[in-house]
Amino acid sequence: MLRTAEYLSQRIGRIVVADDMRPGLFLIHLAVIVYVSVGWLLPWRAALYFYALLLPMIALQWLVNGGSSIVNNVENLVHSGRWSDAENRFEGAFFKVFFDAAGIPATQAQITTGLCFLMLILWIAAICRMMLIVTVA
Repeated sequence: MLRTAEYLSQRIGRIVVADDMRPGLFLIHLAVIVYVSVGWLLPWRAALYFYALLLPMIALQWLVNGGSSIVNNVENLVHSGRWSDAENRFEGAFFKVFFDAAGIPATQAQITTGLCFLMLILWIAAICRMMLIVTVA
């Protein structure tokens, strides 16, 4: 009986921590989205090179992870002790929530396809900008 009470208190403590973390994780998601959206506009070749390397990794981890980000997985790890948690209604649903709020009916496959296509366009734009930067010797 004591072990059950200890487990429940630890579980409740983890849930509270995870719920307290949710606004911070939301801000991390927004920061990544802003970086992916405007990173191709950076005026430095090294920054564009980093962007051109990071963007495919972000897309690949998102595809391999079933539409869920590493930020979601960290939240799950803290919340439930598992990398993936089917009970977490926010897992892999970041963009779905936005589309639903805007009244746009979209499946997860449509969202993934659209976002990967958008990231491809942004990646190409970053490569082109990087090639156009003239270095002064």
